[in-house]
Amino acid sequence: MLKSIEPVTYRPLSLNDAFNVEFDGRNLKVEARGEEALQGSLEYLGGEAKLQLTGSRFEAAPLVVEHVFSHFPEIKHVILRSKDAEASFLARFTGQDGEARISREEFFQLPEPWTRVRSSLREEEWTVTNGVKHPVRPKVEPGVFYRRYVPAIRKTISFRTVEIERDLERFHYWHNQPRVYELWELNKPIEELKVYLEKGQKDPHQFPVILEYDGEPVGYFEFYWAAEDRLGPYYDHAPYDRGFHFLIGEEKYLGRANTEAAIRSVTHFLFLDDPRTMRIVAEPRADNQRVLKYVQVVPGWRFIKEFDFPHKRAALVSVRREDFFRNGEAP
Repeated sequence: MLKSIEPVTYRPLSLNDAFNVEFDGRNLKVEARGEEALQGSLEYLGGEAKLQLTGSRFEAAPLVVEHVFSHFPEIKHVILRSKDAEASFLARFTGQDGEARISREEFFQLPEPWTRVRSSLREEEWTVTNGVKHPVRPKVEPGVFYRRYVPAIRKTISFRTVEIERDLERFHYWHNQPRVYELWELNKPIEELKVYLEKGQKDPHQFPVILEYDGEPVGYFEFYWAAEDRLGPYYDHAPYDRGFHFLIGEEKYLGRANTEAAIRSVTHFLFLDDPRTMRIVAEPRADNQRVLKYVQVVPGWRFIKEFDFPHKRAALVSVRREDFFRNGEAP
């Protein structure tokens, strides 16, 4: 029998309610607003598990599958049995026998449980920026755009767009800590940092992001499209390659477990955001061992080379989609 798990509350962006999931090693119970949403059982059969579910809120079934995969790395496939299997997006996995057979690799590439899902991908439009031809980048909608519970740190990680009036004072505090400005070199007056963020929000190739743990602002990320970024000329980029810069601003959230969870989550989001993104890159300073050590522990990330920017000696690191998802770990 599998081990029991402490109750977890999931707040998926694709659903309006929060769902509490309990598992005692055999039986599952899902509640929302104090009422039972789903109930069922899980039978462990080596590398796979059979999941039986019944209830009135079958749209919450993906949360149960996530609960299983996230807490039990030894389970590579979940076989879902339910007469309501076609009531959610998991129907895509359902065969003629009424069973949905779901692999880890497939499941964690589905955007629905964790992101604000786009209705459809836009047809490609192309433009030129500073002599570089690239797809027109989508407009970034404000608010929370990714949220996921991470068992390794027992926290819910979320990313949201920067709100300057709300975040500027905190952003200024973060950048005026010696351990941060040693690398970012943005220990500037608050008025200059406001201009910096405003410029970032207007730049279509990137956008500024706040990292939160359980709703508390913890750090800052910049997501960018690599083709038109300063990094583009230094490697053989593809049109939908993505990249990011980051800092953890709150000292109490420093440490390997929290930072590794953040890097796993940002990698997960950037691959979910557009299925055409096959590679994510980053270019930390070549002597930044605090960051480079995570290349060794986050699935799929690899050191590629060192190279010289005009302002620093950098290390090019990257991860390919197939390498990140293939190992079967939860992000």
